Amino acid sequence: MSGQVNRQRRSKVACEPCRTRKRKCNGRQPCEMCTESEYICRYDLGSRKKRNKNITLENLIAVQPAQTQQAESHSVSPRAPAPPSPLQLGERFTNTVQQSIGPNSGAVFVQNLGLKIDPVNALDPQVYAWNIGRRQLPGTFTALSIVDIISEEEMSALTHVYFDKVAPCYGFVDRDSCFEYVRLRWHRPSAFEPCDVVLCGVAAMGYLFSQRKAVAAELHLIESAKSALEHRSPGEIPPLMLLTGWALRVSYLRLTASPHTAWMASCTLLHLIDASGLHLDPSSRHALLRPTQNIDDDIRRRLVSFAQYINTWVSFDLARSRIILHGASYTTPSSRDGDFTAEMLDLLPLSESLDPFTPVDAVQLTAMLVNIMQSSRTQPPSVLSQCNLVLCIFRRLRAVHSTLSATLMGQMLALITKALACARELVDANCPWSHVANVPFQIICTLLAADNPESLSLLDDAVQTLKYVTDVYDTEVLRDAYRTAGSLILLQQRRKDHDAARLNSILGIHFAHDHETISQRRQSMQDSESFRDLVADLTSLENFDFAQFFIADNPWNALGMDS
Repeated sequence: MSGQVNRQRRSKVACEPCRTRKRKCNGRQPCEMCTESEYICRYDLGSRKKRNKNITLENLIAVQPAQTQQAESHSVSPRAPAPPSPLQLGERFTNTVQQSIGPNSGAVFVQNLGLKIDPVNALDPQVYAWNIGRRQLPGTFTALSIVDIISEEEMSALTHVYFDKVAPCYGFVDRDSCFEYVRLRWHRPSAFEPCDVVLCGVAAMGYLFSQRKAVAAELHLIESAKSALEHRSPGEIPPLMLLTGWALRVSYLRLTASPHTAWMASCTLLHLIDASGLHLDPSSRHALLRPTQNIDDDIRRRLVSFAQYINTWVSFDLARSRIILHGASYTTPSSRDGDFTAEMLDLLPLSESLDPFTPVDAVQLTAMLVNIMQSSRTQPPSVLSQCNLVLCIFRRLRAVHSTLSATLMGQMLALITKALACARELVDANCPWSHVANVPFQIICTLLAADNPESLSLLDDAVQTLKYVTDVYDTEVLRDAYRTAGSLILLQQRRKDHDAARLNSILGIHFAHDHETISQRRQSMQDSESFRDLVADLTSLENFDFAQFFIADNPWNALGMDS
């Protein structure tokens, strides 16, 4: 019996001391042999990766004692189905994550769409129409003092643009304090002031939301802010001024820079917030974080939520890890007249629930979709953010091979129509939010993926909207996105032409005579007044079952017509 127990105790993977000494190892941590011999028990799984690539240290610890296994084997009671092993759970989790990362990323969705339509001519992986693109001017720019870049009058005008167009959605800058900085800064024309990182960011966003094309002053402001922020970021505990400057830089980069650049900046901002403890309630900060003085709690929550929201979606878009602030609790910012920050950031909890490392099944995804559809949003930037979230959930549902009901599909198409109108409205108002470009492009890909008459009927509106954005801002990023949309549509058309040609070939070979008879009969029916009346009636039947019509033995009887 003892020999049987010893054989059962022997593990498939031995610790290093047992393997070296050629002793039987029971696979625990520490193992029985090392405990008796007072050796340091350790497992070198890396060197044995090829032989045991799916075995982890957690699996070794979770092995049941041999005596327990033997007792269970002699039990007379019916045994319940064995629970999944840690290895099986790990495989399921890995598969779930892999299924979630791709659908969260619009770029992966576009690549998969191209592969499905035409594997030979599929697109290279790339993030298309992520924003309006970089505002490029020839030459290089060095950091200057803000008083040497623009005048006080220009700064005041740009600040008004910022608070009229940007702050209603990204309301983490205090208006009164900002105008006070403007009033005092030009009376102290020093080389640098701490408030410069905020003023440069506000002025740059003001240019972005007032000028179709970049001017030299805008890029000087960006370079000056970058130099000041990177030079002062290594401080032990970042002050609120520095965090606000980084948040403004992230805002600008999200609207104009490459995805990787914006992702890096958003990660830096969150790391600085973590270092400052700004994400924690003042009562819960530990002793290593000295309390930050004179910070409005609503501004604090707005800044932290903005940083989390941007980092979450940039990470989704690039299929990369997001930064998680442990101990942070989301509280909806207060609502003010003319301020819609709370409405924008209200999407944060639902967005975070789509993290690919959080298992979500089709039922939960559908419930999320119903929830977001029920929220009524009036502001165009908020509508586009809502539509972006819906498109992401739709991609996730497709990844788990789940389809939408006719009602939900109709609601989604209605939201798509509304979002396209909002994108054009924002372009007319010179408000280049990132989703002005991103959402129309992703809508085109979604409509092609859905590939039904209802979705394809909106394709022209989506393409027209993307072309309008491209014509107005005329950047290489947008021109590339417009060309890519055309390529996807062309591939889809070629696939359908190929399918149609194959069907025509079959008809010509096997049913040439019958096909001619059917065509004559169809033409005779179309010329009849009763058929025209029937078509007119069908257009008003929302619940007509076309599937049943096509599989019926005599479908014309279902329509009240004699065949």
